Amino acid sequence: MIELKNIEKYYANKGVKNYVLRHVTTTIKQGEFVSIMGPSGSGKSTLLNILGMLEEPTYGTYEFLGEDVTTLNERKRIELYRNHIGFVFQAYHLIDEMTVYENIEAPLLYKKVGSAERASRIANLLDRFNIVAKKDLFPNQLSGGQQQLVGIARALAAQPSIILA
Repeated sequence: MIELKNIEKYYANKGVKNYVLRHVTTTIKQGEFVSIMGPSGSGKSTLLNILGMLEEPTYGTYEFLGEDVTTLNERKRIELYRNHIGFVFQAYHLIDEMTVYENIEAPLLYKKVGSAERASRIANLLDRFNIVAKKDLFPNQLSGGQQQLVGIARALAAQPSIILA
């Protein structure tokens, strides 16, 4: 499902390369649960952003579902992201102007899921996360824990191949 080969990421500052990732090589098979651990500043978030196609590696190869992501144009990467990746962001990234229901619905609209199927999936997720009573509230009306649940529900709504959290 995922194969990383010699992934490196650095940021240049005044001609000096500040490496965040060096020589990351791994394979993640479908169904595996993987935890990325390390101290603050060790590159965990950068690696997740690369896996989630939000950043590109400086060097190396990233294959996702048999496609070399490092050679894809932006349109194709966005298509892969929308169709296969659910991302639970550290800061949740809920849309303030949208209700809980609408935040969960957003990825389904991007995927052009029909209205009956959308309603069914959202009802299931609201029930599963015990937030049915919160569906018409806005993110600023929720506790941090409730916002996190909405972020997770949104990531699961589109039934992605992989969840990154």
